[in-house]
Amino acid sequence: MPIYQPHDSIPHSRIRLTIECSGLQNKDTFSKSDPTCIVQMKGQDGRWNEVGRTEKVNNDLNPKFKTKIETDYLFEEVQDMQFLVYDIDGASAKLDDHDFLGSLSTTMGGIVGARGSCLIKPLSKTKGADEKRYGSMKIIAEEVSSASGDLFKIRFAGAKLASKDWMGKGDKYLVLKRQRGDGAFEEVAKTEVVKNSKDPTWNMLEVPVAKLNLGNMACPLMIEVMDWNSVSAHDFIGQVLCTANDMLQPRHFKVEKPNSKNPGKDRGEVIVQFCEVVHQPTFFEYVSGGCEINVMVAIDFTASNKPVKDPNSLHYMNPNGWNQYQQAIMSVGEILDKYNQDQQFEAYGFGGKLPSGQVSHCFALNGNSSSQTVHGVQGILDAYQSSIVNVELYGPTNFASIIEAANSAASKIRPPKQSYIVLLIITDGEITDLDQTIDAIVRASGMPLSIVIVGVGGADFHAMTQLDGDDAPLTSQTNGQRVQRDIVQFVAFRDLKNDGPRLAKEVLAEIPGQLTGYMRAHNIKPMPRAQVSSNWAPPQAAGGGAPAHVQQGMDNLNLHNQPPPPAAAP
Repeated sequence: MPIYQPHDSIPHSRIRLTIECSGLQNKDTFSKSDPTCIVQMKGQDGRWNEVGRTEKVNNDLNPKFKTKIETDYLFEEVQDMQFLVYDIDGASAKLDDHDFLGSLSTTMGGIVGARGSCLIKPLSKTKGADEKRYGSMKIIAEEVSSASGDLFKIRFAGAKLASKDWMGKGDKYLVLKRQRGDGAFEEVAKTEVVKNSKDPTWNMLEVPVAKLNLGNMACPLMIEVMDWNSVSAHDFIGQVLCTANDMLQPRHFKVEKPNSKNPGKDRGEVIVQFCEVVHQPTFFEYVSGGCEINVMVAIDFTASNKPVKDPNSLHYMNPNGWNQYQQAIMSVGEILDKYNQDQQFEAYGFGGKLPSGQVSHCFALNGNSSSQTVHGVQGILDAYQSSIVNVELYGPTNFASIIEAANSAASKIRPPKQSYIVLLIITDGEITDLDQTIDAIVRASGMPLSIVIVGVGGADFHAMTQLDGDDAPLTSQTNGQRVQRDIVQFVAFRDLKNDGPRLAKEVLAEIPGQLTGYMRAHNIKPMPRAQVSSNWAPPQAAGGGAPAHVQQGMDNLNLHNQPPPPAAAP
């Protein structure tokens, strides 16, 4: 989801919001509503920007959403917010296709300033706020510490743990919970089940500090000791109350059962065998240490785009504005090129018939098969504009060859060089080589590579959401192998009202996490930050306007001083 970040240069607190609802309307006939909550913040231009959204909770009128919403809190500003609850019954991305259950309007200050930073208010609809009619919402605000990127590693064991099984020693597991701002405890991690043992030793748990306690090492924690059952509810044996600080040294905790008829009964001990807080390198540390982001762009040259000279074509070169391919290249490229020192990008096309008569699913956009690189975002735009008049639009829409080219480039990255590739695929149609593409993505998931797919036009992009892998991990139909990590992000440009800056936020939001996830999985540490002389050159005189290479591109596209058509309001 796109993240709205007001005034990044101003010191601010990072706030995490937990959302729960009670007594929602039931809009389903044979089951209960399937609610999700969309969180929006009003920007300085008066438009509502999406901060994030929760998961969908099936068949629940009293949902406790697990997805947390993080945003910035600026004390000196009025940050208007609204929380919209919908009953999601289908696959449509348009909220208008789903039932509206109610909304809550407030400000960030109203949430933070509420007692215990916990705001509870009735939901509203056309007839105003009415808790009995529409239900209510609880919003809990908690500050995320700057240490929240660290990892809390701990290994538990048990000694003489009680059992409720008539036969055997019980099948034990632990549930680790943290206390929220409203006093309730919520699960943050749990161990595996160790069968038939009163003295189990569990595998190491690794929990991000942000998830464990928001960086507050004195936050109350609860360790629940559970006895697993195959056919009935699991048995609660007892609990331990402590903090993360309490567990940093090896120690034994007595298991107690509150409100028990026999409070003095020996229920055993939970033992901390090992515990440490490990600093997790951040995206900033990798980039500041010299890790470069290399960009590869692939553009769809299939006939479904319509003839280039047709004003309805997605490739039509409009003298008064950019087409959607150009908008996507500019919006995404202008962010990524800041992280590449030499500004050399690889640019490809696919699905086109070359002047030689060959149909290619991976050809150099600049026409040079021995060197696909172009200089900067302007080079991509120039090569695209040249190819679109020399390459015949053809088909079909195949991705596998393009992804294999990115795979090959990623496989050549060797230490000590630190580099990461982002492949941007811009397409107008439904993919036709789905199985081969999934195989290529599975192979690529172990490489320093992320794949961003932007869908332009009005086609059905159902298969693209499958490639995104948010609902289920991709699995190869050839060998059954699963992806090692999620590396694909898809977004339909039309869903963002053709808003270029919003597109960039949407498709690039996962890149930092994917880069750091790859580096950590391969135990690659950030390189030392380069030493820079304090005798820096004075900045260029401020003149306003676009950077030189962007202005040149606007001139090449006959735009001169005419900006692209304004994006439609969301």
